[in-house]
Amino acid sequence: MQKNRKWWDIRALANAQGGQDEVEIRIYSDIGFWGTDAQTFVTQLDAAAANALTIVVAINSMGGDVFDAFAIYNALRRHAGKVKVRVDGIAASAASLIAMAGDEIEMPENAMLMIHNAHTVTAGEAKDLRRVADLLDSAGDGIVAAYAAKSGQSVDEIRAMMDAETWLTAAQAKERGFCDAIGAPVKLSASANSTQLLARFSALPDGIRALVEEGDVTEGTPTTVSPEPPELPAAAAAPQPDPEPVQTAPDVGALAAHVFNACREARLAHCAESIVTATGLRDRATVDAAIGNAGDIAGICIAAKLPELTTQFVADGLTPDQVRARLFERLTAKALIVNSRAKPEPQDRLPVPVAGPKASMIYAARYCAK
Repeated sequence: MQKNRKWWDIRALANAQGGQDEVEIRIYSDIGFWGTDAQTFVTQLDAAAANALTIVVAINSMGGDVFDAFAIYNALRRHAGKVKVRVDGIAASAASLIAMAGDEIEMPENAMLMIHNAHTVTAGEAKDLRRVADLLDSAGDGIVAAYAAKSGQSVDEIRAMMDAETWLTAAQAKERGFCDAIGAPVKLSASANSTQLLARFSALPDGIRALVEEGDVTEGTPTTVSPEPPELPAAAAAPQPDPEPVQTAPDVGALAAHVFNACREARLAHCAESIVTATGLRDRATVDAAIGNAGDIAGICIAAKLPELTTQFVADGLTPDQVRARLFERLTAKALIVNSRAKPEPQDRLPVPVAGPKASMIYAARYCAK
């Protein structure tokens, strides 16, 4: 199991006066891998770039988690200073989204940029897959907006390029507005973990595939620059944050077994699959919290005489308070509605009373009988 490793490096660079004018970020691996996520990245970026005038982002990545990439893109766009992006080899998939955050984008003449539709691997029932498909559609809309904002191309043109999985050379990227300047060629290299991403690409150029699979450059690729980045200048004297504790990635098999065993003991076996789906087996704490919520939700549904709703509420990731609110709305909606402004029945529909004998007739009859 891989331990947590960073797929980026952030350095604050000192100027001649000892101040901090520039921060350099290097994304040289696959985004979101190694057990670390964008939240950690953004926290470190905010600390390092608080007083920086310029952020330089160097990218050589085959992509990765699109939602982590969105978080990084938004963090860079929020920066008050200038953001310069340099593609040091390949900016593919989610990495190309991060590149679009640059006010200026530079690509060596042999670098490449790739854009395509968001991709994921999932499992579950039909409703789960529909939910994931809707999520991918929403992500795709955001990606299109980022590409269109930088390149100036229309939404339809961008979508056509994404549907086709488009690989662009530096010259093609500059022609279409994805790049502002072209630099000298570099020697290309790829992260060893990039092999896990190859299955996502349907139009991968042969040269890039060979680079990833063989770990070497293709014939004719210029070798004027070492595949390893040069040493950075001395970092600013600002105190560095404490290193984060190293954690191992969760054992999803063990977590799944824990969910089913705990649910059986709590008589919640019918909720086990919903808990797995809702938590994604992220970690033990998340799973245990979901099991506790499921027990509370089951009790609430039984009290409301609607136990059949328990599984769906758990799958939707609702809290007990949210379930109470939904059940209250459901029960009050079924309550009898009394109409205090009902109109009276029309007179022609009312029964007609039968006339009784008159008093004068009764008196006359008694008089004649005498």
